[in-house]
Amino acid sequence: MPTFGLEEEVFVVEPERPSLKSLYYLSRLLWRDPRRHYRLTASNFSRGPDMRQALMSGVEVATEVHTDTDSIMEDLATRRSELAGVSEGLIAPIGHLITLSTPTNVCALQIHVGGVNDLEAVYGNIARFLPVLTLITADSPFAGGEYFGQSFRMAHGYAIGALKEDRRDRFQDLIITKRLGTIEVRVPDPVWDLNRVKTLMGAIEAIAGIGRALPFERNDYNSLRAGVAKRGFTEELEPLYSQLGDFADIPREMLENTASDEIKESYAKNGLAATYSALDNGYRNGRFEAGEIPANKAAVLKSMAGMAGYYVPKLPYVLWKYLKEK
Repeated sequence: MPTFGLEEEVFVVEPERPSLKSLYYLSRLLWRDPRRHYRLTASNFSRGPDMRQALMSGVEVATEVHTDTDSIMEDLATRRSELAGVSEGLIAPIGHLITLSTPTNVCALQIHVGGVNDLEAVYGNIARFLPVLTLITADSPFAGGEYFGQSFRMAHGYAIGALKEDRRDRFQDLIITKRLGTIEVRVPDPVWDLNRVKTLMGAIEAIAGIGRALPFERNDYNSLRAGVAKRGFTEELEPLYSQLGDFADIPREMLENTASDEIKESYAKNGLAATYSALDNGYRNGRFEAGEIPANKAAVLKSMAGMAGYYVPKLPYVLWKYLKEK
């Protein structure tokens, strides 16, 4: 029986950029349930020159392993509620922050698939439909305040990329993991709308259960990915969408009117802080509409507490994972 796990990365902005206070929120989460949150939370940082725009990147919460979409969605809703309960900033589930131009400062929605008889066949089947699947949660339309398209992160994010011959090479859109031995779908953006996440999860569950290898050529996917990231759903994707319909129900509306389109409209009408506030409200309450925007207060002590209470205790586990995955 296939098994599934989900890792969701989000920014916590204060109110327009993330800060090291994110570590304080993770420390509060960690010490409420150390056994669980030591394994299933993480923090990320920018790299290289991107650190000048924002050092802190996203925070991650992960589900346990499940065997169906409904149970994993129930778990994810709980994880979101826990993070919302400890966070004072605006939680922004988005692939790349609107006004930054930082390919290493990105957030993802990563889905693991395990427990299948033929790992390579399931990998190929997911890869076949990945151009369509990606658009269900495409959610990073801007870079440097300028409109890019459907997913700047997909086009330029450092931790993903075109599919390679070596399926265990980590930084590509879809891999077979070295540490867990699972298929990891790495390319999706995070999104506030749980219905979109559920649709994506349901489609992946259906594909994992097909039971036979469908035709797949790596170059076919690679030739489509740039257009998907920039232009979204085009005529080139119609055959894949039609074929995917034999296995999974994906409303065309989700592909033609994406989360990125929603953010583009909000940013044009309401500006940056209100758009992040709407994302926060969507994450917490399921409604994409702006609410109260918290003041940006200096919090050196909270940042230091986060380093001491989360980053330092987690460091041995982070290093162990790195060595297993490299």
